[in-house]
Amino acid sequence: MASYSESTFDSQHYDDSRPNYPESFYRELVKYHDGQEKKEDSSRRDNAVDVGCGSGFVTFKLLDYFKHVQGTDPSSTMIKQCKESKQFAAVNEQSGTSDSKKRLDFLIGTGENFPESIENDSVDLVTAAEAAHWFDHPAFFKEVHRVLKPSGTLSYWFYKDPVFIGYPRANEIYTNYTYNSSLELNPKDEFERYMGPYYQQPGHDYLRTLLKEIEVPTDLFYDMERHEYISSRDGVPQDYSKPGPPATALFIHKRITLKWFLNYVKSWSAYHSWMKDHGNKYNIAEKFVDELKQELGWTDDTELDVVWDTVYTFARKR
Repeated sequence: MASYSESTFDSQHYDDSRPNYPESFYRELVKYHDGQEKKEDSSRRDNAVDVGCGSGFVTFKLLDYFKHVQGTDPSSTMIKQCKESKQFAAVNEQSGTSDSKKRLDFLIGTGENFPESIENDSVDLVTAAEAAHWFDHPAFFKEVHRVLKPSGTLSYWFYKDPVFIGYPRANEIYTNYTYNSSLELNPKDEFERYMGPYYQQPGHDYLRTLLKEIEVPTDLFYDMERHEYISSRDGVPQDYSKPGPPATALFIHKRITLKWFLNYVKSWSAYHSWMKDHGNKYNIAEKFVDELKQELGWTDDTELDVVWDTVYTFARKR
């Protein structure tokens, strides 16, 4: 996304204002990847590539399981900030400075064109977290197939929109600001008052449908698994700390305040694009939160439970 490439973009703010993936999901991913192989066989845990790595929090997490990890992203700003992080320096101080000994690296690349240094049949695992809905999918699948070792794992996953538990009016307001256009509702309006038109398409529509239109090509991959959680269909567990039935391994719950939610909205690409066009009028994120306060009587410190609809897909290279 173009806004994430701006030199002023703060990847730490992005990290702090986004939900995290639970440990249960990483355990499920590694369990699938290991398959019938013995865990002590390190040959399947040598190289991992995290595509669309953004601020790098998944890339860093993969170091718990893989010997060498590379994060790729089209944003030079994201890559630069990842490489300047204390965590990046600490990991590579321990492993040595030469390229052959580095445990961790960050490189500029897209979902359709990986860096040239990532060779054919060289990678055990390719991940894409909160990124796959933006890709040219046929090109992405071909490129993943090129770099994966035989039977190597592809895994991509993402969360959709936060669902305010018990507050349907809040969810309606959320939909207005993130998917709708005020100019469609009122063509004579002075300017666009919602962020819906400021999202890149068709990626944003793919996000809304949890990418159900895109299937992993069976001529390139096998042993596919797709797991989705949709709160309106599957229900919300009473004990949010336990992601058991009806949730999946990728069950994301967070207790938030409107202060946190304001920062969350400010991390969106559409927010940055809207502010470029209309920021001289008002701050769209603050306007959004003010409407929630007025409609529901909330304050900055009101505590709210939210869950995210999610999906994850696993596949192996033929």
